[in-house]
Amino acid sequence: MIEVTILSRHECHLCDVVQRIAQEVQRETPFTLTRVDIDEDADLAARYGDRVPVVLIDQVEAFAGKVTEGEFRRAIQKASRKGLLSRILSLFKLKGREREGL
Repeated sequence: MIEVTILSRHECHLCDVVQRIAQEVQRETPFTLTRVDIDEDADLAARYGDRVPVVLIDQVEAFAGKVTEGEFRRAIQKASRKGLLSRILSLFKLKGREREGL
């Protein structure tokens, strides 16, 4: 499952917009969605400062600041395809190992 994390701050209008976009896309493509207030974590606050919202997809920074629904949707689709490809390759590796064991 794709993991999406929105790093935000209290009363951040852009953060609210990104969350609404994420929830809209989530209706069509399943993924976990977490919102983290960076002010509750000194390390995150120091690292990201005013550069919010920051969107992490599978723990990799995908966006910072303004994000459109189209950009978000494409990033989720790309992550979904990447995950599918990973699962397919893992399956082929597993089958290859089974054959070697015979």
